Amino acid sequence: MKFDYDKMYATTKESHFDWVKRACLWKANVLCQMIHGEKTDSILEVGTGRGDVLNACHVFKVRIGADISSKVLEQHRKLYGTEKLIKIDANAPLPFSDNEIDFVLLCDILEHVENPIELLAEAARVGRNVMLKIPIEKSLLKAIFLKLKGIKYGARHPSGHLHSWRMGELLRLIDKAGLKIIRGKFVRTPLYLIQKKKPLRVAAFLFTSAGDIFTKQLFLTRLLLGGSYFAIARKKTQH
Repeated sequence: MKFDYDKMYATTKESHFDWVKRACLWKANVLCQMIHGEKTDSILEVGTGRGDVLNACHVFKVRIGADISSKVLEQHRKLYGTEKLIKIDANAPLPFSDNEIDFVLLCDILEHVENPIELLAEAARVGRNVMLKIPIEKSLLKAIFLKLKGIKYGARHPSGHLHSWRMGELLRLIDKAGLKIIRGKFVRTPLYLIQKKKPLRVAAFLFTSAGDIFTKQLFLTRLLLGGSYFAIARKKTQH
């Protein structure tokens, strides 16, 4: 069963998008801080959605959004009037030449596509740099929560997530797609962005935050809660 993104964007309450925008501003801030002297004339976001991340990346002169959903591109245009929005086919190559774009942004999109390796490779073909934000969802407490809720990854997942990864699995995926990581880091989700701040969730956040003072690379957070991996990558053959 194919996930219906047009339906999701048409029926989601606006109050949820208020939270989404706060999260997107955080993502854009982390991503843009990772740019160290690279050319920033143009950026293409694949799976741009309503455009909150793309349009918060102010360092870029030209911002291009691409998505498979006509519905969300309409919402994007109303919110931001982005000069260039493109409807793409999930199973077709991106309509750009090799190395045409300075940065191709894949923000919370790889987990939604059937072949993430193929999308990574295509992004690296089009972009001189690939900017990544990928959720690390394969964690102990997340697995328990999904089991209790009866949620499985696939087209019936509430958000259409087809995949979940641990950090090591994700790094191998990026490598297999022919990309090398220039800069990358695991980041804990800020407490203010955790939805439904129930006592157990807050306690888990505080416990892992305190425990990670004594671990390397936020090990306890990655093990129990998960988080996000942010990176800038390029084709391995590119210098």
